[in-house]
Amino acid sequence: MRMGTVVGRVTLSVRSKRYVGERLLLTLPWKTDTFSGVEKYDPAIVVYDQLGAGVGQNIAISEGREAACPFPKPTPVDAYCAALVDEIFYKE
Repeated sequence: MRMGTVVGRVTLSVRSKRYVGERLLLTLPWKTDTFSGVEKYDPAIVVYDQLGAGVGQNIAISEGREAACPFPKPTPVDAYCAALVDEIFYKE
């Protein structure tokens, strides 16, 4: 699981029928330095969201096989918004 910051939304003109009620978010995954206050990010990824995250919000991201686990049927999801993060406490 990784942390990320939502920077926008993605709109599709054609989508898979398995995406019901989806929101797709453009998210910047954090690098390790981001926890200590330095804004460094990995390249942006698209994250499937059912929790209602907004632009500028920090989220927890599940990726790979774990991202498809919340769905009852196989769903083509590579990254999933697993949690909305309110506060982060980090100590080196």
